[in-house]
Parts: sequence; structure tokens; C-alpha cells
Amino acid sequence: MDKVIRQTTRAIRVKNRKIDKTAAHKERGEAWAAFQQKNRLVRANGANIKNARINRQIDHDAGHLAPRRDVGDKATTYGSMSLYDITVPELRKHLQPHWVPFSEGDRVVVLQGRDKGRIGEVTEVMRERGHVRVKGVNVIDVKVPEWMNREDNSQGEIQGVPRTVPMEDVRLVYPLPDPETGIPRDVIIDRLVRVNYSFDKSKGEWTDDPEYEDFEDDTLRITVEEQTFRPYLLYPPMPSTVIDELRNKFSRYRTRHDWQYEQKKELEDQKTEKRKELVKGMRTPLQELAESRRVKKEVEGERELSEEQLEAIGQVIAQERSKFVGAVRGRVGR
Repeated sequence: MDKVIRQTTRAIRVKNRKIDKTAAHKERGEAWAAFQQKNRLVRANGANIKNARINRQIDHDAGHLAPRRDVGDKATTYGSMSLYDITVPELRKHLQPHWVPFSEGDRVVVLQGRDKGRIGEVTEVMRERGHVRVKGVNVIDVKVPEWMNREDNSQGEIQGVPRTVPMEDVRLVYPLPDPETGIPRDVIIDRLVRVNYSFDKSKGEWTDDPEYEDFEDDTLRITVEEQTFRPYLLYPPMPSTVIDELRNKFSRYRTRHDWQYEQKKELEDQKTEKRKELVKGMRTPLQELAESRRVKKEVEGERELSEEQLEAIGQVIAQERSKFVGAVRGRVGR
């Protein structure tokens, strides 16, 4: 039976190691992809800012002779951004917000950026990216790709799109009546406390507690909580075959077995032990001598040297040292 337990433990350990290795490999891949996308956006934005600064310096130095850049291929798209340069990458799992205090339709105020102080309506919440999109706020000109124009020609080459705003740069706004005048005014909500909120271990995320609606034909709580089953020690509360329904009877990950199977394995272990005892009785004289010495060594342990033995060892070391020193002196004299 010990062999079966070891096999089960080894199989579970190998499976868990494989699962952890796969999860770690997937996490590293996602982290690498997010890092590359973030670097690409940083490089693209840095290049746009650098070109804008260079052009501004050239225009300042040239004065009235400054060149026009909204010509040729950029006659209608100059100053716009690429659709791929405004996409915000997803955050890592441990960096994503556990709770988002915004939802579509909420009114928020922007605290940072060029639209600081403006109030708008939330049109999209991106929990995985940690951003929200506010209507009419942080609007930029985006160059529409050609494949989108081929599908819908009414969009044009440039379209105004509200760029996403980080969640930490916005706050909820709620109209409250003024205590003196009674006129409603927008008030920034500084702190929110969430209720009916718990962590779901099966999903590994925070979820809202479900709300149940009561009906007339529902069972009363007092009836549900009434104790109608009392287990006894004379018989199990449920059939022993229930474990076969929960887990495969022949699975190598099974940790509980039928008593018939356990008895069978115990008999096999007893036969194995008897076979070992039988082999011990068929030893040669040399094997018996080695076994007796091993047992004697285990019983007595390591013996300590006596004073006479230590003194004899010291004399031998001194003699060998004197011989070595004499030989060295003879070589030096030559």
C-alpha cells in the first residue's frame, strides 16, 4: 500500500509541476508581449514629439519662409496620429485594478492633462488596461486606415476619437444640493466604499455578491435551516461508492480506496516482506559476517580512540616528520 501512496504522490507532484511550468511560460510570454507593445508605443510617441520639436524650431528660425507640411500625401492627414499608436496595452494580472468605481454612463471629471477640469460621460471602461474613455474629452485626430475606408467610405481620412484616460486621473462627479442655496452643483467624490463585494476563489477574482428576488412560493428560511438529518456512528452518512462518482476509480491521482483494495495491497506487502526474510535465510557465510558487522556497528556506534592509541599515532607522525625534515636538509646541503 505504501507503494501505491508513493505513486499517487509522485503523479500529483509531477502534474502540479507541469501545470506550474505551463502557467509560468504563458505568463512570461504575455509579459514579453506587453513589454514589447509598451516600448513600441513609447518609441512612436517619442518620435512624434521629437519631429514636432524639430519642425517648431525650423518654423521659428525661418519665420515667414517656413515650409508648408500639409501638402502632398499629408495634405489632409498632417497632424493626425496612427490608429495603432493610441492603443493602450493590457496590464499584468497583478497590476490590474481589483475594483473599478466607474461604469458606462457615469459622469467624471479629468484631473490631469490638457482637459483638466472638464466633465464628461464615461463611454467605455477598460479594466484590463486601467483606462476609461470619456465622451468629448482628450479628443485627437486619428488617421483612418485604408482597409477601413474601403469598407465604409463615409468615414473620411481623418476622424476625431476620444483617447483613453488613466483611471487614476479621473474622479466621479455627483450633483448635490448646496446647503445654503439648495441649487444642485457638481461635487467630486473623493472616496468610495464598496459593499456586497467578495473574492471568488474558483474564478480567482473579486465579484459582486448575487442579489436574489423573493417570490410568494419560495421556501421559508426557517424551513431551509431546520436540521432534518442526524448522522450516526453505526453507518456512514452516504454510500462508500460516492467517491467513484467524484473521481475515477482507477485514476492514478486517487488518494482514497476501497477496503478490499487496501487489504489486497497489504497482503502483497506481507508477501514481499516474507520473501525478503526468506532471502536472508539463504545467505553465504561472508554475507552473514558482513551483516553481523553492520548490525554491531549500528549498535555500538563509532568507537572513541584510547589514550594509548592516540599516543602511538602521535609517535608515528613525529617519526615521519623527522624523516621528512632530514631529507629536506640533505637536499639543501648539496
